[in-house]
Amino acid sequence: MRILLIITILANIAFAFGSLLWMPEKIAAHFGPDGNPTRFEPPIVSAVLMSFTVVFTGAILLGSSLMTSIIPPEHWNMPNRDYWLNDENRPQTIRRVCCSLELIGILTMLLILHLQWESFRANLIDPPKLSHCIYFGLGIYLAAITFETVRLCWSFRLPKEK
Repeated sequence: MRILLIITILANIAFAFGSLLWMPEKIAAHFGPDGNPTRFEPPIVSAVLMSFTVVFTGAILLGSSLMTSIIPPEHWNMPNRDYWLNDENRPQTIRRVCCSLELIGILTMLLILHLQWESFRANLIDPPKLSHCIYFGLGIYLAAITFETVRLCWSFRLPKEK
């Protein structure tokens, strides 16, 4: 999963700078709820800001995943912490949490890539207009994040005694 997260981070950066070839001199960088542009900027500024945002967000998510093994058990806020962080279960718990954080990172990077694509498409038409497809992508993202959160919490319930 970690490699896939890094690939999605790099894909976002590549798209941000690769799309510069097709962008007009000034691009719509911010859109209102109706899809009409509210701010314009040079495309290179947008690419740099987007890349910074992607690297910063990716570093937080990747760093969080890498840091889970050094967080003391008393600083964890999770269901049945004493059971899941005991010496026997801790390695499995760390793997599960790392995998979940990396999946959330991948989903987040895919959402940002989708938003970049929709912004790119909007700037290819005159006048620029953002499609409402961004809401579809956001809905899928929120549903996936909700599902992953519930799945992770569910996986930390106490096992049934036999």
